Amino acid sequence: MGEAYVRVDNPDTCRELLEQLCEHGGARLIGLSPDNPSLPVVLMEVSPGRGLTLDVTAVSGVASYLEAGQECRLAGRVAGTLLRSAPLSGWRRLAAPGRVQLSCAWPDCLEVIYRRSAFRAELNARMPVEAEVRMTEEGLPILGRLLDLSLGGCRIELPANAAAELQVGERLERVCLRFPNGQQLDLRAQIRHRQLNDDWKAARFGCAFVELAARDERRLAFYVREIEHESARNAVDGDPSRTPSQLFVPRATEPAASAARPQGYATPMARRLARLALYLNGLLVQLQQGSEIDSVQLSWHGDFLLGLLDEDREAVLFAVHCLVDEPPLIQHCIAVAVRLADLARSRGLPSDLVKSICACALVHDLGKGLLPPSLVRSDAFDDEKREAFVRHVALLRERLAKCKWLATAVIRSVVEEINERLDGTGYPRGLQAGQLGELARIAAVVDVIDAMGRSRPDRSEQAISSVYRQLIGRENQLDRRWCQEYIQHFGLIPIGSLLRFAEGDLGWVERLDRKGVIVQVRLTDQPSLRGATLSAPLSGSELAALGPIEGIVLPEASD
Repeated sequence: MGEAYVRVDNPDTCRELLEQLCEHGGARLIGLSPDNPSLPVVLMEVSPGRGLTLDVTAVSGVASYLEAGQECRLAGRVAGTLLRSAPLSGWRRLAAPGRVQLSCAWPDCLEVIYRRSAFRAELNARMPVEAEVRMTEEGLPILGRLLDLSLGGCRIELPANAAAELQVGERLERVCLRFPNGQQLDLRAQIRHRQLNDDWKAARFGCAFVELAARDERRLAFYVREIEHESARNAVDGDPSRTPSQLFVPRATEPAASAARPQGYATPMARRLARLALYLNGLLVQLQQGSEIDSVQLSWHGDFLLGLLDEDREAVLFAVHCLVDEPPLIQHCIAVAVRLADLARSRGLPSDLVKSICACALVHDLGKGLLPPSLVRSDAFDDEKREAFVRHVALLRERLAKCKWLATAVIRSVVEEINERLDGTGYPRGLQAGQLGELARIAAVVDVIDAMGRSRPDRSEQAISSVYRQLIGRENQLDRRWCQEYIQHFGLIPIGSLLRFAEGDLGWVERLDRKGVIVQVRLTDQPSLRGATLSAPLSGSELAALGPIEGIVLPEASD
């Protein structure tokens, strides 16, 4: 079976293809007669919406046939795409001494065969198509929108928090396109290019489809054609009276697809703290593209976080737990920065020093984003993998060269030595207790406690009560005094813990008094902060009415 032509109605696309044919040559007339199936001509001028001008001097005998109304089409090849026009009409001879030149009316449409998948049908704002991406079948879905589609690939826009994790060359196990009428197309793809939007709030990914079956190719050709049809209908200079493509007629029972989160993060402070996540996601993409860390940007975001802590530290401590849609690496960097800065401030350290500590903590683990994704996701390390993994420290340190305002001692403690252990089992240098200062010791405690509360490829996350118990068995690795200081400062049941009360209610700890006693909670409808509905704050008699605490609950990951 031969390849099928796809109709292209979009005026801009038709103009672009014909102008390329005019510029590069190779035009011909087809369909004149069985004896002359293809005759070479020169496409001289393209006047969008008005007509075409052709030089037929080399085959001057066809001029009289064309003026008499003989049907034919213009054909050619541009950018790997075969094209042919709708039947041309309105031929008239032009005055051109020594030449035979004709003009004709603008063709109603073009028909193309995308031999090299070069042409992409673009979607405008009135054509919402949801794109769902999964790196693995079991992985969490990332929702975005389709920007364009071709027979060989597509461009999709996803939230910026996906940009650092989805790197060029990554295989996508599932790209699901959902059209407003309910039709759905599931394909596998590979990321070919990635670009952050100017505002860093989203990123655009170019994907090439892989392992396409014949049925997938037929459906893609249909969707490309329908997108072109709908784009031509609702373009600024389009014809809205044309019959709409059924792909873009929403089902009566469902609204049009939307990738937007129905509500923001759970609290106002969490929505403000998300600005840091936006910055770190964008920064990580820039680092992956070879950039260094911008000194001014890092300084501004350090001040921003410290300003939030000044305003309401407990709200910030709770907000750390609310950023559930961010990549784990970004969540971890923000959590360590918040808690380490909070501890530093409680010790009365100078403001410039606290700012350096906060800024270094914000970026301390971003070097992991510069490693091969397969290495970071590995659940077992041999000597070779471990040697490759520890390079993330040096990779990040190199990118801090322009941040001259950061104290060298702070960079050393928070970036270079945060993974060292008192017994010499840490990395990258295997330093021991006598070689580690106080800041490196407390940074290691904050880092480990947060990391143990998050899942990794080799283990599941743990409740804070379990984390605290295990600190007792790690006194040879972590400074005992700073473990005790951490627990005393943040509490045995710290802000952000999920509790089950005697009456069966689930509630998030939102505020503690100076002795670490719970004074405010928010009830929740589910054991996860992703998409959860929280009650108004409960304190005093309302809190007492919930009954005794039955235990700390490990929050669930949502699909």
